[in-house]
Amino acid sequence: MGGATAAVVALPLSLAFGIASGAGAVAGLYGAIFGGLVAAVFGGCGVQITGPTGAMIGVLVGVVSQYGVGGLFLAGVLAGLMQMVFGLLRLGGFVKYLPQPVIAGFTNGVAILFFMTAVDDALATLSITLLTAVVILLALRFCKQVPESLFGLVAGLAANELFIHSPHVVGDLPFHLPRLALENMAFSQIGALLQPAFTICLLGSISALLSAEVTDEMLGVQHDSNRELIGQGLGNLVASLIGGLPVSGAVARSGVNVHSGGRTRLSSILHAIFLLLMVLVFAPVVKRIPLASLAAILMIASVRTAAWNSVKLIPRARWQYGAIMTVTTILTVEKDLTIAVAAGVVLAGLGVLVELAFSPRGKAVGSSKAAAAVFSPPAEIQVLAFEGPLFFIGVEQLRRRIKALAQKPSLVLDFSAVTMVDETGALALGEFVQRLQGEGQSIYLGGLQRKPLRMLIRMGVVDRLGRRRVCKHLDSAIWRATQELEKEV
Repeated sequence: MGGATAAVVALPLSLAFGIASGAGAVAGLYGAIFGGLVAAVFGGCGVQITGPTGAMIGVLVGVVSQYGVGGLFLAGVLAGLMQMVFGLLRLGGFVKYLPQPVIAGFTNGVAILFFMTAVDDALATLSITLLTAVVILLALRFCKQVPESLFGLVAGLAANELFIHSPHVVGDLPFHLPRLALENMAFSQIGALLQPAFTICLLGSISALLSAEVTDEMLGVQHDSNRELIGQGLGNLVASLIGGLPVSGAVARSGVNVHSGGRTRLSSILHAIFLLLMVLVFAPVVKRIPLASLAAILMIASVRTAAWNSVKLIPRARWQYGAIMTVTTILTVEKDLTIAVAAGVVLAGLGVLVELAFSPRGKAVGSSKAAAAVFSPPAEIQVLAFEGPLFFIGVEQLRRRIKALAQKPSLVLDFSAVTMVDETGALALGEFVQRLQGEGQSIYLGGLQRKPLRMLIRMGVVDRLGRRRVCKHLDSAIWRATQELEKEV
């Protein structure tokens, strides 16, 4: 059901992006079907839906206007090869070091972009849009067993066929089986195409990896970022060789997949298969689907994909958190993804430098056996101590240290020497501790200084973990962990 619903949403987008790029509607379909299928099979994020995206259109239009459609296909091949090299060099993990407000800003920006792309079709037949939206909302409330988008689609199609008769429908699908596009590629211009190919590679990689991070947060799982880069590269290579648009992981479509029940790689594979079936087998029905129904589905999916929890945290966080998120969102909408992410990271980095300038210098996040010796916890409890400020740069290192050092099911994290925690550090720490608890480990935080404790409280981490598990004093955390062990015995 997740794959089917994502295919319904992907169909008009693939057609629209293909036409907008200058390569034609069929190029958009080839990219979504064949590039999406290859990326689904070989990628590292099971629920990722891959296809043409709005973030790339500006670059693709420039390539087509300067080098022709053949130049676009060759640039896509080069971009795919670059992505595969990045994956083999294990460069996919860089997204893990992006601060949380940057990821949230990107997510909100993409949600706004996709909402805006649906507005014209929604207004063209407003009655169908409203009917589809109402049916979707009712299905969300009363019938969660079947994807709500399919209810809305059927309702909109039936209303248009029986009562409204709007001419604004998908229309005929000009599709035929693909063949190699090598004869169209401008190999003599390969040197000039390296720069736009690198831009396509960078845009596609960042978009796909950030989309995977968003779906990870939805499902509470962890994708393989290096494998995802290789899968995206293979998808671009195959799509471009047969005359398709370059592709990337798409946040809105991946969100639709997850919200409609997609949980494994099968959903993203079925997305491509259903899309092909819709084009080849069900074309007479598909061409009658009102664009207003598809617009309503996309608008609701965009609203649900937006990072509302991050927006709610703005009044409770420091002003830098909201500023970084807002700037990233605006630049994602007005410019492009690369500029938005770069600006967000620079702002976050400057914030870290300012904080470090006014706080004691700390050592790299690490562990210590001293705490265990001083407080002498029971043998079943392990104490891990960390030092220095915990900003977004050190979150991934903290995760690795805990995973590498944790040897017992009951852990006490000693933050006595942690002088400061920022918003991303607090949120990532809470998410990671919750994940460990879900895997059966008992986690307590102790020795929290005033500023880190206030940040954990303001960001809602203390409430999520439980107030008994977050202690101001280290000995209190060890005592409570000991009590829990005694109760289990």
